Amino acid sequence: MARKHKPSFRRNADAVVTDATVSAPSCVGPTPASEADTSVSTIEPVVVQPLPPLPTPMTDWQLCGDTVIGLAHRRKGLPCQDAVAFHQSQRPILALSDGAGSAAISERGAQALVIGVTRLLRTMEDDLSPWLDGEDDASQAQSTRWAERLRLHAKGLLADLASAERRDVRDVRATLQVAVIGERHIFWWKVGDGAIVARKSEGLWSLGNQASAKGEFANQTCFVDAASASDMQFGILSTQEVFGIALMSDGGAEKLVSYDGSKVANRLGEWLDDVAAQRFAIDRIALAFHEPAMWERTSMDDRSIVLAARPSNFHHREVFEKCLAS
Repeated sequence: MARKHKPSFRRNADAVVTDATVSAPSCVGPTPASEADTSVSTIEPVVVQPLPPLPTPMTDWQLCGDTVIGLAHRRKGLPCQDAVAFHQSQRPILALSDGAGSAAISERGAQALVIGVTRLLRTMEDDLSPWLDGEDDASQAQSTRWAERLRLHAKGLLADLASAERRDVRDVRATLQVAVIGERHIFWWKVGDGAIVARKSEGLWSLGNQASAKGEFANQTCFVDAASASDMQFGILSTQEVFGIALMSDGGAEKLVSYDGSKVANRLGEWLDDVAAQRFAIDRIALAFHEPAMWERTSMDDRSIVLAARPSNFHHREVFEKCLAS
């Protein structure tokens, strides 16, 4: 559940000023007596280095998410095979998993993934903090290391579950999406279909290559249990430039994001606005996904979504500049 917090601001300025120098002019020929004692002072301009990006308080973020069983599963008496998890105790962490429709107990695999991966990230806070909160650029090498950690850990979670249930790992297979938010950087990661959308000042953007992993069955998409390093999609965003993140299963994205990811529905932007303003009721997700228009010409698959949003940082910038001026 999202909690209300008062945003905090930090003052941070870093400037380098060069020393002024005084030198006498060189003379050619006789110098008039009236000008003999005259000197010229040259003052170099003050050079101020640009401020680092303003850190975004993690308490600014509001989180919300839910799963809705698809009509196809309801009619067959099957459970919802999607699962979501989101936490904000130390930093915002979002996870979403979509169990394979052809797998016997994939809902168990989806639940194990979102619970296990969010727990891993929460226990790795000492490693996450310098990476996502520090002023240094988050390098590609760091992103690759974390992406591989998530892949191996997620595969291990499914393997352990399958062993405990005395089943083949294909019976618990599922996709997985993750987003971890820091003061200066946001890390996103996914294996399989579904969509991750970021909201910037320019609008809504689908991250990664959505069309490359679109589908429901094993021969149409990639699942965590069989994922190799080349099957992962991941990246780093500047927190200062992002005002919202949405993770969606392929069923949830069916009417909200185009097949190739080039278009995102305005409704998603409205939801992010309301989440940021803390006026988004959780039942709006189920009500929206049960609208007849949302089911027309769709797979009638399960639908799930996790939202994280914060107010525009223009207010924080104004406060920061006033502190510097005082």
